[in-house]
Amino acid sequence: MKYGTMSYLSVDGKVLIIQKAKRENDPNSGYFTLPGGKLKPHERRTPQGRLEGAIRETKEETGLRLINPVFRGIILFHNRERTFDNWKNPQDYLVYIFEAKKYTGILKSSSDEGIPLWIDETEISNLPQNHGDKKMYEWLKDSRNFKGIIKHRGNILDESGTSVRYL
Repeated sequence: MKYGTMSYLSVDGKVLIIQKAKRENDPNSGYFTLPGGKLKPHERRTPQGRLEGAIRETKEETGLRLINPVFRGIILFHNRERTFDNWKNPQDYLVYIFEAKKYTGILKSSSDEGIPLWIDETEISNLPQNHGDKKMYEWLKDSRNFKGIIKHRGNILDESGTSVRYL
């Protein structure tokens, strides 16, 4: 299993999104998704480490530093029965989601991960993205914290295996 983090930075009706670069062995290759990435081994162990990982990944990918991010949820991306066009050895991903309303810094024009963009919240569902991300955005619209599982069979979202519990 891999461990990661994603950051939901929402300001004035816009959300910070990354248009991921196309590359091998990346399940989000070419898609629009939230900034985030793998947690370093020492970051996985504590809530503070996971928070620091979210801040680090967002800064590396976008140039922006989150101010006072808060934990919103945790998602298990259950990938064992999923097929990807360009991820040869998919693994399950446990992802910690943080939300912020403020930031400092200047948005980069691009990074190794892709192009950071501000997207109107109402347009997110129209972007090319993984099916599971659409569920994640639904869950983030609710103000409660959550824990969820996003499961696929092949390349189709498995609705019966996908679930959320609000805390």
